[in-house]
Amino acid sequence: MRRRPTTTATTAALAACALAAASVGASDPPAMPEGRVTSPAACRAGAPTPPVQEQPAGAPHAVLRFTVTLVDHRRSTPAAPHRPARPCRVLPTVVRVPAGVGGPVPLIVVAHGRDNDPGSLATLLDAWSGAGFVVAAPTFPVTRKDPRGNPERAESVAQAADLRFVTGRMLAAGRATAAPGPLRGAVDPRHVGAAGMSLGGLAVYGLVSNTCCRDRRVTAAELLAAVRRDFPDERYEKNRAPVLLVQGDADPGYHNSVEAYPELAPPKWFLTLAGSEHSPPFEVPPGPEAPLVYAMTTDFWDRYLKGDLDAATRLTAAVAASGGKVSLRRDLGRTKG
Repeated sequence: MRRRPTTTATTAALAACALAAASVGASDPPAMPEGRVTSPAACRAGAPTPPVQEQPAGAPHAVLRFTVTLVDHRRSTPAAPHRPARPCRVLPTVVRVPAGVGGPVPLIVVAHGRDNDPGSLATLLDAWSGAGFVVAAPTFPVTRKDPRGNPERAESVAQAADLRFVTGRMLAAGRATAAPGPLRGAVDPRHVGAAGMSLGGLAVYGLVSNTCCRDRRVTAAELLAAVRRDFPDERYEKNRAPVLLVQGDADPGYHNSVEAYPELAPPKWFLTLAGSEHSPPFEVPPGPEAPLVYAMTTDFWDRYLKGDLDAATRLTAAVAASGGKVSLRRDLGRTKG
């Protein structure tokens, strides 16, 4: 992968500063007050990183990547070990924009796994953006745990709200009237995908199928080795967005996808990776199955975010050509392909 500073560094930095300074909008999550907090200085956004242009291997587009710190001043962050409380939610967000696409493209917001960061999914996100998608991946505050060390359920509600907030900021920056920069005019607000890895998948389940956090702007979702549990005092409903589940059958959490699939409404796809464990298909360092996963997940985005009917054929052909490494269950309902 080639990386070099870009000639659009100034405009990208302007856009990132505008994103960081933007106030919350009507579509953002409601305020969630929490106990004792630190001073408001903890909620100041830092300078955006200098943009870098990448050429993902085999991708049709180069990718412009930068990081901007988004701050939601309407919600607070409770204290956790080694971290004081804050009167806001601070979300460093890695943004990837495909170069040379010539018009607005779909947006994908991404939730990383427990106590991780977007860098763990870097190669996968490069592949998606290089295929013609704007990809935004925030780093969540460290997940609070119960006395047994399990993530508190309320944390996934907060992370789903983080994804909603980031979606709103990306859509605002992508308007034709937004501040100059690589996002202006580049984001199609009608086609928004959400992807979640492991515990991040629980937040995405919330966005597409739970009363806790549903976001009707999300028009397709991918659940990658995703956790699925109940949310506090809320209920699951049938999803309206098409969904793709991907998980290895050697993953101890494989039962999450097996149990979730019958509860989901079509169109729905479920790819089982024979012999694959939890991280290698998606995270770095990538496993031998990762390139196939990158291609199949991109096909799903192409089908349901770009309306490319041939992408469904490519996906099923990839399964058939895998030599038994991948099996597919799907229910398309009344849709075509």
